[in-house]
Amino acid sequence: MTSEDLDYRRVQPADAQALLALLQQLSQETTTFTVPTPLPSVSQEVKEIEQINAGKDHVVIVAATGEQLVGVVTVMPTDEQAAGEIGVAVLKKYWRQGIGYELMLSGLDWGALESSYSEISLTVQKQNTGAIAMYEKIGFATLSTSHVENSAGERVEAFEMAIGV
Repeated sequence: MTSEDLDYRRVQPADAQALLALLQQLSQETTTFTVPTPLPSVSQEVKEIEQINAGKDHVVIVAATGEQLVGVVTVMPTDEQAAGEIGVAVLKKYWRQGIGYELMLSGLDWGALESSYSEISLTVQKQNTGAIAMYEKIGFATLSTSHVENSAGERVEAFEMAIGV
């Protein structure tokens, strides 16, 4: 499967159960991706998706093959009104196939064309060298170094990166 074989689209309320399954699997596959625990119920997730899709400051875009979701990108507000924060995750089985790259471009396109953001930022763990290379290829610049807690509860070094949109 290649990134071209997938459908990249905004998440819909009908995707709630599949999105929760994706988030659960992603949280088990890597320590670089964290999800809120416990995950919401399907009915709560439906409401969250409806609220996100009705607003102008959030977006959730998924990569889907049929009914299965294999990746997700989110853009959400930060404390700075002119900046959004992007996050991307792809199932391990689909790594290094261009899916994360396409999802990132979809999120950045939304940021440039539909949001009021002038900058999109992200935090990436230093050990995630593949993601860092992808972000740099897209045009993200490293702004600073910080420490974050990974999903295993360990404090690890991370980079704060940003790109203008």
